[in-house]
Amino acid sequence: MSIRKPVIKKPKTPKIKKPLISKRKKIVKKLPTLSIGRVKTKVSNKKSVIHKKTNSKIPRGTCYAEENCKGVILRKVTKTQCRNEGGKSWKKAGGTCEKL
Repeated sequence: MSIRKPVIKKPKTPKIKKPLISKRKKIVKKLPTLSIGRVKTKVSNKKSVIHKKTNSKIPRGTCYAEENCKGVILRKVTKTQCRNEGGKSWKKAGGTCEKL
């Protein structure tokens, strides 16, 4: 007679099921109408994309406590923000030291 090895069964893990496409949250967009009566609604499955507005025109640099660009107070700030914080000098990234 042969000896059988004991079979170790893996524990069953429950499967996570996604809700049906029809039951997922829908974005309801209201369309403006000229009539005072009913307001038409448009249903779409796509999520709205919110773009961050970036203003790259304002130069940002490092704010220093001393006039010869020593003793860092703040980084990635504008000249006016540096002046308000009490900085003595300001340096743009890759630029020269400027006294305030």
